[in-house]
Amino acid sequence: MLDPALIQRIRAIFLHREPRVTVGVAADLLGFSFAEMKATIANGDIEVVETGGGTRIERCELAAYATQQWPLTSIEEALERDAALVLPAALRTRTFTVRLPRYQIGALQVLAAEGREPVETMLMRMFEELTDLHHERLARVIPGLAEAMAWPGGSVGWHGRSHPFESE
Repeated sequence: MLDPALIQRIRAIFLHREPRVTVGVAADLLGFSFAEMKATIANGDIEVVETGGGTRIERCELAAYATQQWPLTSIEEALERDAALVLPAALRTRTFTVRLPRYQIGALQVLAAEGREPVETMLMRMFEELTDLHHERLARVIPGLAEAMAWPGGSVGWHGRSHPFESE
């Protein structure tokens, strides 16, 4: 069960309708102090744009950063039924059970613990890297792969609708 405050932040980021947010709003949505947000920007982890109204963060940039902070399963859980409106179909999760030798299970558990992440999150990251390595070949046979890999920054697909995170 996710913390209600985290659910509210995730929903605010991914269901946000404006093309940009202020640095202060972005900090609040990510759960950062203003100083942490400025450091994140200074490190180049989040890019800002200058507008007539001041420094802003594109919502696709904010969403991309959020996907690095929280597991996809948490984002999907927080979005509930709205996940179908935001996440490309190929990016939606489902349970997949496999049998592995005990030493491999142990290795997964130790490596995930060392990385301070759940095994599921580590496996998703590993499969993302593997998919990226074989992207061209896999994109020809897996429906929606390009769209899923471009999300949230790209505007591939979205069933004829504009991508919810495109700049306006």
